[in-house]
Amino acid sequence: MPVSNLITVAEYAKSFANEDVRRPPIEMFARSTDVFEAMPFEGLKGSVFQYYRQAVLATPQFRAINEASSSGHGIITPLQEHTAIIDHDVDVDRAIVDRHGPERRAYEEQMGLTAFGQLWATTFIKGDESTNARVFNGMQIRANKYSRDIHNSAASGGGPLSLANLDIAINAVNKPTHIIAPYLSRPLWIQLARTQTLSGFVMQEFDIGGDKGVGGLKASYAGLTFLWGYPKDDHPYMLDFNEVASGGGSPVTASLYVVSFGEQRLRGLQLRPLEVRDIGMLQDGKTYRTHINWDVGMVDEHKYCLSRLDSWTNAPIVA
Repeated sequence: MPVSNLITVAEYAKSFANEDVRRPPIEMFARSTDVFEAMPFEGLKGSVFQYYRQAVLATPQFRAINEASSSGHGIITPLQEHTAIIDHDVDVDRAIVDRHGPERRAYEEQMGLTAFGQLWATTFIKGDESTNARVFNGMQIRANKYSRDIHNSAASGGGPLSLANLDIAINAVNKPTHIIAPYLSRPLWIQLARTQTLSGFVMQEFDIGGDKGVGGLKASYAGLTFLWGYPKDDHPYMLDFNEVASGGGSPVTASLYVVSFGEQRLRGLQLRPLEVRDIGMLQDGKTYRTHINWDVGMVDEHKYCLSRLDSWTNAPIVA
C-alpha cells in the first residue's frame, strides 16, 4: 500500500527543529483552533483533486450448475475539489519595534496568525463557493448537498439538544472520530456530566497545565472527542447559536458536526504546508513584513464521513 502523506498542522509544527525560526509561528498557528490537532491534511499535486464516490453497486447473483454467471458493474460519480489561497502580510512600523522591542513585532505576528487560523476555521464550517468564489465549500454546504442534515427539532425556534438525536447523527457517519460543537455549548456538556441520570455518557478530563486542547477541557461522548473551534477571545465563534431552525423562527439555534477524519474520508488539501516567511525590512525603510500563505481546501471523499445535527438551542441537554 502507498505510504499516506497525511499530517495535521500540529504535527507539521513539530517537524521543525527547535532552533528553526519557522517553528514558533507555525506552533502559534496550530494553537489557533483545536481542529488543527485532529484534522489531517493531504499534499495536493496539480490544480485540482480528482476522486470517485460510489453511486450504485453491481448486482452479483448466485447461479446453478451450468448456468451463466451474472454480469454488470456499479456506477461511480467522478468529483473534483480545488484549493483556495489565503495570503496575508503582517506589517509592523519600525518605530513600534524601536520603541517596544522585537517582542512587539512577535506579538503582532501572533495576532495575525490567530486571525489567519480563525478565517480558515470559519470557512471550514460556513464556506460557500456560490457566494464567494475565492473560498472552498465548508461542512454546512457539504452536509446539505448530500442530505446529511439531521434536524434535532422541527419546532419554530428549535429545541434542547436530544442525545437520542445525537446518537442518530453519530450512526449516520462511517467510522466517526470527533464531534465539533459550539464553544458556547461547553457549559451544557459540563452540566450534563453532573446530571446523574445522564452523566454516564459524557466523560471529561482536565489538563492542569492548560495545554490539552482549547481551554484545558477534553470531553467525549460515545467515545468521540469534542472539538470546540477556538477559545474565548474578541472574535466571532466558529459555531454559534445564530442559525434559524429547520422549523423557522428566530436565529437562536446551533449545529454540531459528527466527522470521520482520515484517509479517504474528511481531510484537508494543501498544495504545500502553511508558509510563514520573514520578509524583513521593506524598501520604504520603515516597515517590517511577515508574509503568511496557505493554498488550502478540503475533501469529504466518503459519502458518509460527516453529518450535521441542527436546530438545537442553548438549553440543558435532554435524553
